[in-house]
Amino acid sequence: MKNAKRSKNSSINSKLNVSGSIFIDMDAKRRKVEQLLSDKREIEIEIDKLQHDCKHEKQVIKQVADERSSFTVRYVCESCGKVLGWPGEKELKKFFK
Repeated sequence: MKNAKRSKNSSINSKLNVSGSIFIDMDAKRRKVEQLLSDKREIEIEIDKLQHDCKHEKQVIKQVADERSSFTVRYVCESCGKVLGWPGEKELKKFFK
């Protein structure tokens, strides 16, 4: 029983930093998540700029995800992927044929 207890404590101690206060792995994961979120924000800004500068010369009807995790049919720019508007009833009937 003492050997099992000793090995359990040694594995816990090996995950502590030099001060013995917090887990290094948790700090590394948090930094990685923060970096990924920062990268995501930068990418979203770049996409917004590209879509803003696009002339949207060719619009197509596509199904796109909406805020409620479902899909809706919209006009989308074929070049930049920006959602531009809603098709009318005639366009919807033609799209679903």
